[in-house]
Amino acid sequence: MEPLSDSLLLLDAVPIGVLVLSEQLLIRCWNRILADWTGVSSEQAVGRPVAELAPQLTTPRYLSRIRPVFAGGPPVLFSPQLHPHLIPCNRPDGAPRIQQTTVTPLSLDGTTHALLAVQDVTDLVLTARESRQLHQQALDEIRRREEAEEALQAGAQRLRAIVENTVEAIIVINQRGVIEEFNPAAERIFGYRALEVIGANVRMLMPEPYRAEHDGYLERYLTGGASHIIGVGREVTGRHKDGGTFPLHLAVGRMALGDGVAFVGVLHDITDQKRLEEHLRALSMRDGLTGIYNRRTFDEALEREWRRALRQGQPLGLVMLDIDFFKRFNDSRGHQAGDACLKAVAQSVASAVYRPADLAARYGGEEFVALLPETGPEEAARIAERIRQGVELLAIPHGASDVAPQVTVSLGTASIRPRADQDAAQLVNLADQALYGAKSNGRNRVVAAPAVPSPGGAVTG
Repeated sequence: MEPLSDSLLLLDAVPIGVLVLSEQLLIRCWNRILADWTGVSSEQAVGRPVAELAPQLTTPRYLSRIRPVFAGGPPVLFSPQLHPHLIPCNRPDGAPRIQQTTVTPLSLDGTTHALLAVQDVTDLVLTARESRQLHQQALDEIRRREEAEEALQAGAQRLRAIVENTVEAIIVINQRGVIEEFNPAAERIFGYRALEVIGANVRMLMPEPYRAEHDGYLERYLTGGASHIIGVGREVTGRHKDGGTFPLHLAVGRMALGDGVAFVGVLHDITDQKRLEEHLRALSMRDGLTGIYNRRTFDEALEREWRRALRQGQPLGLVMLDIDFFKRFNDSRGHQAGDACLKAVAQSVASAVYRPADLAARYGGEEFVALLPETGPEEAARIAERIRQGVELLAIPHGASDVAPQVTVSLGTASIRPRADQDAAQLVNLADQALYGAKSNGRNRVVAAPAVPSPGGAVTG
Protein backbone atom coordinates (compact mmCIF):
# COMPACT_ATOMS: atom_id res chain seq x y z
CA MET A 1 0.00 0.00 0.00
CA GLU A 2 1.35 3.42 -0.97
CA PRO A 3 1.92 5.95 1.85
CA LEU A 4 0.30 9.37 1.82
CA SER A 5 3.50 10.89 0.51
CA ASP A 6 2.08 14.27 -0.53
CA SER A 7 0.63 14.90 2.92
CA LEU A 8 3.48 13.40 4.94
CA LEU A 9 5.43 16.66 5.20
CA LEU A 10 2.38 18.47 6.57
CA LEU A 11 1.50 15.69 8.99
CA ASP A 12 5.08 15.66 10.24
CA ALA A 13 4.65 19.32 11.28
CA VAL A 14 1.83 18.41 13.67
CA PRO A 15 3.09 18.22 17.33
CA ILE A 16 0.92 15.18 18.09
CA GLY A 17 0.94 11.61 16.87
CA VAL A 18 -1.08 11.02 13.68
CA LEU A 19 -2.05 7.55 12.42
CA VAL A 20 -4.31 6.97 9.38
CA LEU A 21 -5.92 3.53 8.93
CA SER A 22 -7.68 2.02 5.94
CA GLU A 23 -10.87 0.05 6.48
CA GLN A 24 -8.73 -3.10 6.24
CA LEU A 25 -6.83 -1.76 9.29
CA LEU A 26 -3.68 -1.17 7.28
CA ILE A 27 -1.49 1.79 8.20
CA ARG A 28 -1.64 4.54 5.52
CA CYS A 29 0.21 7.21 7.51
CA TRP A 30 2.55 7.11 10.52
CA ASN A 31 3.89 10.61 11.21
CA ARG A 32 7.20 11.81 12.64
CA ILE A 33 5.90 12.17 16.20
CA LEU A 34 4.76 8.52 16.31
CA ALA A 35 8.09 7.49 14.81
CA ASP A 36 9.95 9.41 17.54
CA TRP A 37 7.73 7.98 20.28
CA THR A 38 7.85 4.33 19.16
CA GLY A 39 11.19 4.05 17.39
CA VAL A 40 9.36 2.69 14.32
CA SER A 41 9.92 4.82 11.23
CA SER A 42 7.20 5.76 8.76
CA GLU A 43 8.82 3.53 6.13
CA GLN A 44 8.69 0.59 8.54
CA ALA A 45 5.07 1.26 9.55
CA VAL A 46 3.17 2.23 6.39
CA GLY A 47 1.45 -0.73 4.74
CA ARG A 48 1.59 -2.99 7.76
CA PRO A 49 -1.49 -4.19 9.68
CA VAL A 50 -2.02 -2.00 12.71
CA ALA A 51 -2.24 -5.15 14.83
CA GLU A 52 1.53 -5.56 14.46
CA LEU A 53 2.33 -2.16 16.00
CA ALA A 54 -0.73 -1.45 18.18
CA PRO A 55 -2.47 -4.80 18.76
CA GLN A 56 -4.76 -3.36 21.41
CA LEU A 57 -6.59 -1.34 18.74
CA THR A 58 -7.74 -4.54 17.02
CA THR A 59 -9.37 -6.07 20.09
CA PRO A 60 -13.20 -6.18 20.14
CA ARG A 61 -13.31 -3.52 22.84
CA TYR A 62 -11.83 -0.91 20.50
CA LEU A 63 -12.87 -2.20 17.08
CA SER A 64 -16.53 -1.97 18.11
CA ARG A 65 -16.04 1.80 18.54
CA ILE A 66 -13.64 2.39 15.62
CA ARG A 67 -15.52 0.44 12.92
CA PRO A 68 -18.48 2.90 12.76
CA VAL A 69 -16.02 5.68 11.87
CA PHE A 70 -15.35 4.04 8.48
CA ALA A 71 -19.07 4.38 7.77
CA GLY A 72 -18.90 8.11 8.44
CA GLY A 73 -19.87 7.79 12.09
CA PRO A 74 -19.14 10.42 14.74
CA PRO A 75 -15.67 10.98 16.20
CA VAL A 76 -14.60 8.70 19.06
CA LEU A 77 -12.60 9.90 22.06
CA PHE A 78 -10.49 7.43 24.07
CA SER A 79 -9.79 9.25 27.32
CA PRO A 80 -6.42 8.95 29.11
CA GLN A 81 -8.16 7.82 32.29
CA LEU A 82 -9.63 4.66 30.70
CA HIS A 83 -7.37 4.08 27.68
CA PRO A 84 -3.92 5.45 28.59
CA HIS A 85 -1.65 3.31 26.38
CA LEU A 86 -3.31 2.49 23.02
CA ILE A 87 -0.06 2.97 21.06
CA PRO A 88 2.91 1.23 22.76
CA CYS A 89 5.50 3.97 23.32
CA ASN A 90 7.61 5.32 26.16
CA ARG A 91 8.96 8.71 27.21
CA PRO A 92 12.73 9.31 27.39
CA ASP A 93 12.70 8.28 31.07
CA GLY A 94 11.24 4.88 30.12
CA ALA A 95 7.77 5.51 31.56
CA PRO A 96 4.82 4.66 29.26
CA ARG A 97 3.27 7.72 27.64
CA ILE A 98 -0.26 8.43 28.82
CA GLN A 99 -2.27 9.11 25.69
CA GLN A 100 -5.58 10.65 24.69
CA THR A 101 -6.69 9.37 21.31
CA THR A 102 -9.36 10.87 19.03
CA VAL A 103 -10.64 8.84 16.06
CA THR A 104 -12.38 10.76 13.24
CA PRO A 105 -13.49 9.82 9.72
CA LEU A 106 -11.25 11.12 6.92
CA SER A 107 -12.11 10.94 3.22
CA LEU A 108 -9.04 10.22 1.08
CA ASP A 109 -9.15 9.34 -2.62
CA GLY A 110 -12.89 8.72 -2.34
CA THR A 111 -12.47 6.22 0.48
CA THR A 112 -13.23 6.74 4.15
CA HIS A 113 -10.27 6.22 6.45
CA ALA A 114 -9.86 6.55 10.19
CA LEU A 115 -7.68 9.39 11.45
CA LEU A 116 -6.23 8.73 14.92
CA ALA A 117 -4.86 11.84 16.63
CA VAL A 118 -2.74 10.75 19.61
CA GLN A 119 -1.85 13.33 22.27
CA ASP A 120 0.78 12.81 24.98
CA VAL A 121 -1.02 14.01 28.13
CA THR A 122 1.42 12.43 30.60
CA ASP A 123 2.39 15.71 32.25
CA LEU A 124 -1.23 16.83 32.62
CA VAL A 125 -2.34 13.50 34.08
CA LEU A 126 0.56 13.37 36.54
CA THR A 127 -0.15 16.95 37.58
CA ALA A 128 -3.81 16.08 38.18
CA ARG A 129 -2.77 13.12 40.32
CA GLU A 130 -0.46 15.31 42.38
CA SER A 131 -3.28 17.81 42.79
CA ARG A 132 -5.60 15.08 44.05
CA GLN A 133 -3.02 14.09 46.65
CA LEU A 134 -2.41 17.70 47.69
CA HIS A 135 -6.05 18.60 48.18
CA GLN A 136 -7.14 15.12 49.29
CA GLN A 137 -10.18 15.49 47.11
CA ALA A 138 -11.70 13.15 44.57
CA LEU A 139 -10.83 14.80 41.28
CA ASP A 140 -12.06 12.00 39.03
CA GLU A 141 -13.97 14.49 36.90
CA ILE A 142 -10.81 16.36 35.96
CA ARG A 143 -9.77 15.36 32.48
CA ARG A 144 -7.23 17.86 31.56
CA ARG A 145 -6.29 17.75 27.99
CA GLU A 146 -2.90 18.41 26.41
CA GLU A 147 -2.28 20.26 23.17
CA ALA A 148 -4.58 19.17 20.36
CA GLU A 149 -3.76 18.64 16.70
CA GLU A 150 -1.56 21.36 15.22
CA ALA A 151 -3.26 23.59 12.64
CA LEU A 152 -2.29 22.79 9.11
CA GLN A 153 -1.61 24.96 6.07
CA ALA A 154 -4.74 26.19 4.26
CA GLY A 155 -5.21 25.02 0.71
CA ALA A 156 -4.13 21.37 1.04
CA GLN A 157 -7.34 19.35 0.68
CA ARG A 158 -6.27 16.38 2.75
CA LEU A 159 -4.74 18.55 5.43
CA ARG A 160 -7.93 20.63 5.58
CA ALA A 161 -9.93 17.44 6.17
CA ILE A 162 -7.86 16.79 9.28
CA VAL A 163 -8.24 20.38 10.48
CA GLU A 164 -11.99 20.46 9.89
CA ASN A 165 -12.58 17.23 11.80
CA THR A 166 -10.46 17.84 14.90
CA VAL A 167 -12.17 18.62 18.19
CA GLU A 168 -9.61 21.30 19.12
CA ALA A 169 -9.36 24.89 17.91
CA ILE A 170 -6.66 25.28 15.28
CA ILE A 171 -5.43 28.62 13.93
CA VAL A 172 -2.71 29.01 11.30
CA ILE A 173 -0.98 32.38 10.86
CA ASN A 174 1.75 33.45 8.46
CA GLN A 175 4.94 35.24 9.44
CA ARG A 176 3.12 38.59 9.32
CA GLY A 177 0.61 37.40 11.90
CA VAL A 178 -2.21 37.14 9.35
CA ILE A 179 -4.75 34.35 9.93
CA GLU A 180 -4.78 31.79 7.11
CA GLU A 181 -6.73 28.94 8.72
CA PHE A 182 -9.53 29.03 11.30
CA ASN A 183 -11.28 25.71 11.87
CA PRO A 184 -14.86 25.11 13.12
CA ALA A 185 -13.70 24.50 16.69
CA ALA A 186 -12.02 27.93 16.66
CA GLU A 187 -15.28 29.43 15.41
CA ARG A 188 -17.12 27.95 18.38
CA ILE A 189 -14.56 29.16 20.91
CA PHE A 190 -14.08 32.71 19.64
CA GLY A 191 -17.57 33.36 18.21
CA TYR A 192 -16.26 34.45 14.79
CA ARG A 193 -16.95 32.76 11.47
CA ALA A 194 -13.83 31.82 9.54
CA LEU A 195 -14.66 34.32 6.78
CA GLU A 196 -14.63 37.12 9.37
CA VAL A 197 -11.07 36.48 10.52
CA ILE A 198 -9.12 34.91 7.64
CA GLY A 199 -6.92 37.66 6.21
CA ALA A 200 -6.99 39.66 9.46
CA ASN A 201 -4.19 39.89 12.01
CA VAL A 202 -4.40 37.37 14.84
CA ARG A 203 -4.20 40.30 17.27
CA MET A 204 -7.99 40.62 16.98
CA LEU A 205 -8.32 37.45 19.09
CA MET A 206 -6.26 38.91 21.96
CA PRO A 207 -7.09 41.44 24.68
CA GLU A 208 -4.69 44.18 25.70
CA PRO A 209 -1.83 44.26 26.56
CA TYR A 210 -1.15 41.06 24.59
CA ARG A 211 -2.63 42.55 21.43
CA ALA A 212 -0.11 45.39 21.30
CA GLU A 213 2.82 43.09 22.13
CA HIS A 214 2.13 40.26 19.66
CA ASP A 215 3.84 41.69 16.58
CA GLY A 216 6.94 42.31 18.67
CA TYR A 217 7.02 38.63 19.68
CA LEU A 218 6.84 37.58 16.03
CA GLU A 219 9.54 40.02 14.99
CA ARG A 220 11.90 38.85 17.73
CA TYR A 221 11.34 35.24 16.76
CA LEU A 222 11.89 35.83 13.05
CA THR A 223 15.02 37.94 13.53
CA GLY A 224 16.50 35.99 16.43
CA GLY A 225 15.67 32.52 15.20
CA ALA A 226 14.89 31.24 18.70
CA SER A 227 11.81 31.24 20.85
CA HIS A 228 10.72 29.77 24.16
CA ILE A 229 7.14 29.33 22.95
CA ILE A 230 7.52 26.93 20.02
CA GLY A 231 6.45 23.44 21.01
CA VAL A 232 5.72 24.43 24.61
CA GLY A 233 2.17 24.53 25.94
CA ARG A 234 1.20 27.52 28.06
CA GLU A 235 -1.82 29.41 29.36
CA VAL A 236 -2.94 32.52 27.47
CA THR A 237 -6.00 34.79 27.39
CA GLY A 238 -8.35 34.92 24.42
CA ARG A 239 -10.84 37.59 23.37
CA HIS A 240 -14.33 36.56 22.23
CA LYS A 241 -16.21 38.34 19.48
CA ASP A 242 -18.49 39.87 22.12
CA GLY A 243 -15.47 41.43 23.85
CA GLY A 244 -15.28 39.00 26.75
CA THR A 245 -12.03 37.30 27.72
CA PHE A 246 -11.41 33.68 28.69
CA PRO A 247 -8.43 31.40 29.53
CA LEU A 248 -6.93 29.15 26.86
CA HIS A 249 -4.25 26.50 26.72
CA LEU A 250 -2.06 27.15 23.67
CA ALA A 251 0.62 25.11 21.94
CA VAL A 252 2.43 26.60 18.95
CA GLY A 253 4.24 24.74 16.18
CA ARG A 254 6.37 26.10 13.35
CA MET A 255 6.00 24.81 9.79
CA ALA A 256 8.32 25.70 6.89
CA LEU A 257 6.49 26.66 3.68
CA GLY A 258 8.85 27.37 0.83
CA ASP A 259 10.88 30.44 1.71
CA GLY A 260 8.55 31.38 4.54
CA VAL A 261 7.12 29.92 7.71
CA ALA A 262 3.69 29.42 9.19
CA PHE A 263 2.78 29.16 12.87
CA VAL A 264 0.18 26.62 13.89
CA GLY A 265 -1.66 27.21 17.16
CA VAL A 266 -3.67 24.51 18.92
CA LEU A 267 -6.03 25.95 21.53
CA HIS A 268 -8.34 24.55 24.17
CA ASP A 269 -10.80 26.59 26.25
CA ILE A 270 -9.88 25.86 29.90
CA THR A 271 -12.57 28.04 31.53
CA ASP A 272 -14.22 25.09 33.30
CA GLN A 273 -10.84 23.67 34.29
CA LYS A 274 -9.72 26.98 35.80
CA ARG A 275 -13.03 27.33 37.65
CA LEU A 276 -12.63 23.84 39.09
CA GLU A 277 -9.01 24.48 40.06
CA GLU A 278 -10.02 27.67 41.85
CA HIS A 279 -12.80 25.80 43.66
CA LEU A 280 -10.36 23.09 44.75
CA ARG A 281 -7.84 25.69 45.85
CA ALA A 282 -10.50 27.38 47.99
CA LEU A 283 -11.48 24.01 49.49
CA SER A 284 -7.85 23.26 50.37
CA MET A 285 -7.69 26.48 52.40
CA ARG A 286 -10.74 25.68 54.55
CA ASP A 287 -11.31 23.48 57.58
CA GLY A 288 -13.58 20.63 56.56
CA LEU A 289 -15.80 20.79 59.68
CA THR A 290 -16.14 24.46 60.54
CA GLY A 291 -15.74 26.08 57.12
CA ILE A 292 -13.28 28.74 58.36
CA TYR A 293 -9.62 28.79 57.32
CA ASN A 294 -7.45 25.83 58.34
CA ARG A 295 -4.07 25.56 60.07
CA ARG A 296 -2.15 25.41 56.81
CA THR A 297 -3.72 28.62 55.54
CA PHE A 298 -3.02 30.33 58.86
CA ASP A 299 0.65 29.27 58.80
CA GLU A 300 1.07 30.65 55.28
CA ALA A 301 -0.71 33.91 56.15
CA LEU A 302 1.34 34.32 59.33
CA GLU A 303 4.62 34.12 57.42
CA ARG A 304 3.35 36.46 54.73
CA GLU A 305 2.00 39.08 57.17
CA TRP A 306 5.12 38.83 59.34
CA ARG A 307 7.32 39.73 56.36
CA ARG A 308 5.00 42.57 55.38
CA ALA A 309 4.92 43.95 58.94
CA LEU A 310 8.74 43.76 59.06
CA ARG A 311 9.03 45.74 55.80
CA GLN A 312 6.50 48.37 56.82
CA GLY A 313 7.40 48.63 60.51
CA GLN A 314 3.81 47.81 61.55
CA PRO A 315 2.66 45.70 64.53
CA LEU A 316 1.17 42.25 64.01
CA GLY A 317 -1.39 40.94 66.50
CA LEU A 318 -2.54 37.41 67.28
CA VAL A 319 -5.37 35.97 69.37
CA MET A 320 -5.35 32.29 70.43
CA LEU A 321 -8.39 30.80 72.13
CA ASP A 322 -9.53 27.49 73.49
CA ILE A 323 -13.03 26.24 74.34
CA ASP A 324 -13.22 25.72 78.09
CA PHE A 325 -13.68 22.09 79.20
CA PHE A 326 -14.50 20.96 75.67
CA LYS A 327 -13.62 17.31 76.36
CA ARG A 328 -16.23 17.27 79.12
CA PHE A 329 -18.70 18.82 76.68
CA ASN A 330 -18.04 16.04 74.17
CA ASP A 331 -18.22 13.33 76.78
CA SER A 332 -21.50 14.60 78.22
CA ARG A 333 -23.27 15.78 75.04
CA GLY A 334 -21.78 13.50 72.39
CA HIS A 335 -19.60 14.13 69.37
CA GLN A 336 -22.44 15.36 67.18
CA ALA A 337 -23.17 18.14 69.66
CA GLY A 338 -19.42 18.72 69.94
CA ASP A 339 -19.14 19.25 66.18
CA ALA A 340 -22.08 21.67 66.25
CA CYS A 341 -20.40 23.57 69.08
CA LEU A 342 -17.14 23.85 67.12
CA LYS A 343 -18.99 25.18 64.08
CA ALA A 344 -20.87 27.78 66.13
CA VAL A 345 -17.74 28.99 67.92
CA ALA A 346 -15.81 29.13 64.62
CA GLN A 347 -18.46 31.32 63.03
CA SER A 348 -18.55 33.55 66.08
CA VAL A 349 -14.77 34.03 65.90
CA ALA A 350 -14.90 34.73 62.17
CA SER A 351 -17.66 37.31 62.58
CA ALA A 352 -15.63 39.16 65.21
CA VAL A 353 -12.63 39.71 62.90
CA TYR A 354 -14.18 41.45 59.94
CA ARG A 355 -11.39 43.67 58.59
CA PRO A 356 -10.29 42.57 55.09
CA ALA A 357 -6.78 41.59 56.17
CA ASP A 358 -7.86 39.78 59.39
CA LEU A 359 -7.95 35.98 59.30
CA ALA A 360 -9.77 33.54 61.58
CA ALA A 361 -8.71 29.88 61.49
CA ARG A 362 -9.12 26.61 63.30
CA TYR A 363 -5.71 25.90 64.79
CA GLY A 364 -6.48 22.35 65.89
CA GLY A 365 -9.09 20.47 67.91
CA GLU A 366 -11.02 23.05 69.93
CA GLU A 367 -8.36 25.75 69.49
CA PHE A 368 -8.79 28.76 67.20
CA VAL A 369 -6.64 31.73 66.15
CA ALA A 370 -7.23 35.21 64.78
CA LEU A 371 -4.39 36.89 62.88
CA LEU A 372 -4.61 40.69 63.08
CA PRO A 373 -2.30 42.73 60.81
CA GLU A 374 -1.47 46.30 61.84
CA THR A 375 -2.88 45.66 65.32
CA GLY A 376 -1.23 46.71 68.57
CA PRO A 377 -1.66 45.06 72.00
CA GLU A 378 -4.63 47.14 73.17
CA GLU A 379 -6.63 46.60 69.99
CA ALA A 380 -5.78 42.88 69.96
CA ALA A 381 -7.10 42.60 73.53
CA ARG A 382 -10.30 44.47 72.57
CA ILE A 383 -10.90 42.12 69.64
CA ALA A 384 -10.27 39.13 71.90
CA GLU A 385 -12.83 40.43 74.42
CA ARG A 386 -15.30 40.86 71.56
CA ILE A 387 -14.74 37.21 70.62
CA ARG A 388 -15.15 36.09 74.25
CA GLN A 389 -18.44 37.94 74.62
CA GLY A 390 -19.68 36.69 71.27
CA VAL A 391 -19.12 33.04 72.24
CA GLU A 392 -20.77 33.61 75.61
CA LEU A 393 -23.82 35.10 73.88
CA LEU A 394 -24.22 31.90 71.86
CA ALA A 395 -25.62 30.47 75.12
CA ILE A 396 -24.70 26.88 74.26
CA PRO A 397 -25.52 24.87 77.41
CA HIS A 398 -22.50 23.27 79.10
CA GLY A 399 -23.52 21.52 82.29
CA ALA A 400 -20.06 19.95 82.75
CA SER A 401 -18.19 23.28 82.87
CA ASP A 402 -16.66 24.61 86.08
CA VAL A 403 -16.78 28.17 84.70
CA ALA A 404 -20.32 28.90 83.54
CA PRO A 405 -23.53 27.09 82.57
CA GLN A 406 -22.82 27.81 78.91
CA VAL A 407 -19.87 27.31 76.57
CA THR A 408 -17.04 29.83 77.18
CA VAL A 409 -13.58 30.40 75.79
CA SER A 410 -10.20 31.41 77.22
CA LEU A 411 -8.09 33.76 75.13
CA GLY A 412 -4.46 34.86 74.96
CA THR A 413 -3.28 37.81 72.89
CA ALA A 414 0.08 39.08 71.70
CA SER A 415 1.34 41.83 69.42
CA ILE A 416 4.83 42.33 68.03
CA ARG A 417 6.38 44.94 65.79
CA PRO A 418 8.72 42.51 63.99
CA ARG A 419 12.49 42.92 63.92
CA ALA A 420 15.07 41.17 61.76
CA ASP A 421 16.31 39.12 64.73
CA GLN A 422 12.84 37.67 65.41
CA ASP A 423 10.58 35.22 63.62
CA ALA A 424 6.85 34.58 63.49
CA ALA A 425 7.09 31.66 65.91
CA GLN A 426 7.81 34.14 68.72
CA LEU A 427 4.40 35.75 68.19
CA VAL A 428 2.68 32.36 68.37
CA ASN A 429 4.62 31.41 71.52
CA LEU A 430 3.67 34.65 73.26
CA ALA A 431 -0.01 34.25 72.46
CA ASP A 432 0.10 30.60 73.53
CA GLN A 433 1.68 31.54 76.86
CA ALA A 434 -0.98 34.18 77.38
CA LEU A 435 -3.67 31.60 76.62
CA TYR A 436 -2.13 29.30 79.24
CA GLY A 437 -2.31 32.20 81.69
CA ALA A 438 -6.01 32.74 80.93
CA LYS A 439 -6.75 29.06 81.54
CA SER A 440 -4.67 28.99 84.73
CA ASN A 441 -6.43 32.03 86.17
CA GLY A 442 -10.02 30.91 86.01
CA ARG A 443 -10.78 30.62 82.26
CA ASN A 444 -13.43 32.61 80.36
CA ARG A 445 -11.11 35.59 80.24
CA VAL A 446 -8.57 37.43 78.07
CA VAL A 447 -4.91 37.60 79.06
CA ALA A 448 -2.49 39.74 77.04
CA ALA A 449 1.16 38.79 76.63
CA PRO A 450 3.67 41.38 77.92
CA ALA A 451 5.22 43.65 75.32
CA VAL A 452 8.54 42.53 73.83
CA PRO A 453 11.52 44.82 74.60
CA SER A 454 13.80 45.74 71.72
CA PRO A 455 17.61 45.33 72.04
CA GLY A 456 17.88 49.02 73.02
CA GLY A 457 15.33 48.69 75.79
CA ALA A 458 12.33 50.10 73.92
CA VAL A 459 9.11 48.11 73.93
CA THR A 460 7.79 46.81 70.60
CA GLY A 461 4.21 46.02 69.80
